[in-house]
Amino acid sequence: MAETLLTGAAPAKINLSLEVLRRREDGYHEIDTILQTLDLADEVTVALDGEREGVVVSGRYADSTPADPSNLAYRAAELLAKRLGRDAERLLVRLDKSIPPAGGLGGGASDAATVLRLLGWHWGISETLLLQVANEVGSDEAALVLGGTVRARGRGDQVSSLPSIAKHDVVLFIPPGTIDQKTPRMFAALAGLPFDSGTVSEHAATRQFFSSVDIYNSFERVAMDMFPGLAQHWEELESQTGAVIRLAGAGPTLFWIGQSGAGEGIAQRAEGSACTVIATSTAESLWKR
Repeated sequence: MAETLLTGAAPAKINLSLEVLRRREDGYHEIDTILQTLDLADEVTVALDGEREGVVVSGRYADSTPADPSNLAYRAAELLAKRLGRDAERLLVRLDKSIPPAGGLGGGASDAATVLRLLGWHWGISETLLLQVANEVGSDEAALVLGGTVRARGRGDQVSSLPSIAKHDVVLFIPPGTIDQKTPRMFAALAGLPFDSGTVSEHAATRQFFSSVDIYNSFERVAMDMFPGLAQHWEELESQTGAVIRLAGAGPTLFWIGQSGAGEGIAQRAEGSACTVIATSTAESLWKR
């Protein structure tokens, strides 16, 4: 049987709002968030019926991406194949990494979501089943299975597509380091602080245009204390660009968002900073076109 190749883009994401509402009995936190996918994307290829299986990683951020069965994209492929009784089939996942890892941009989750979408299309699987499997993999995967502008509630497992926002420029600022066990440590750091009400996300769900001043992220209350050097990077970037800069997801990536056409100037003014600067823009869902 000839090898079958399935290829697609796995977009990065930012959170336009991210509220933490309460701690759940299962140990997770209840959130209400609006996610937006970007043009910046990894390239994902799934090879079926070939001579090899496993994970192959290449690209700018390959060194920081696991190339073994712990990789989220490979786990997603295995889970879906097992659910369908296809777990004896040989699967190879190739990732060309352009999204900085462990930075709050959802690269690993998006790789997994794209694998699910590709296999779902090839095997004729419903979106409902894809979302169920996505939620077994992690908390951002279901939103990224939908892509575009998405509201996620619960622990991130309750997702709904929103009308696409207007095209925006986005500039990402990637600090040189992160911390181990980042996401659980960020949630733990919120202990003792007031929980959010959900009203910010409710309002954000109706917006069509955002500037950086409109962004809300509950993790900003603790990020500067958690990531060494982040406060200095943040201050320097706002000084250099003359713009408001926000935290992406659980960090430590920072970003600016605003009118289409304005991002190039922001990126130019950030040249020479200690962060890697990536200019991109918002993107509609690849799966709803």
